[in-house]
Amino acid sequence: MTDDETVWRWIAEERVALADALEALPAEAWDEPSQCRGWKVRDVVGHLVSLAEATRWSVTVDLARQLRLPDEALSRIAKREGRADPTELVARLHAAARGRFVVFTQPPAVSLGEVIVHGIDALRPVGGDEPAVDPERTLEVAQAYRNVGFVFSAGRVTRKIRFEATDAGWVIGPTEGPVAQGAATDVLLALAGRAEGCEALGGPGADLLLS
Repeated sequence: MTDDETVWRWIAEERVALADALEALPAEAWDEPSQCRGWKVRDVVGHLVSLAEATRWSVTVDLARQLRLPDEALSRIAKREGRADPTELVARLHAAARGRFVVFTQPPAVSLGEVIVHGIDALRPVGGDEPAVDPERTLEVAQAYRNVGFVFSAGRVTRKIRFEATDAGWVIGPTEGPVAQGAATDVLLALAGRAEGCEALGGPGADLLLS
């Protein structure tokens, strides 16, 4: 595993790259549906901005004020922040690129995954240019996601599968497990429980994900 300082540097770089990609989107794209059910592109970006700017104390206070279950509270926060003008959201993501919030007990690689996966969630449905991600970074996220698989709906199934990132040269999972192969970013989407990621992979492991 990579040391935490390096992962935090990666996170800052990925936030800047994503902000640059978002800046290029036409105004109408921000109100289109994202890959996150019930969220527009602007809501996804609002979520990423809130995480980049957050501290554990600010998140605890904000969640408590929502008087909702955690997922519902996070959705309300994302939509609240997402109401801002796109130019403001891009500027805030740039400004908070070095933010270091991560959920207690989870490694920084989970925050790296948030940026990469939610960036795809926002950009892919509207044809935005997805920033290229270094294979070492996608591997770091994939390993972290397998370790915290219980967080995602597909967690129990993904533990049984051998994932092969055909464009990144890495493999994770049991040696004898059914293989699911495809682009590294699609593997990350599948590990995060996204149907779009599962559908983009091939092999018997992908069939298991879709069953």
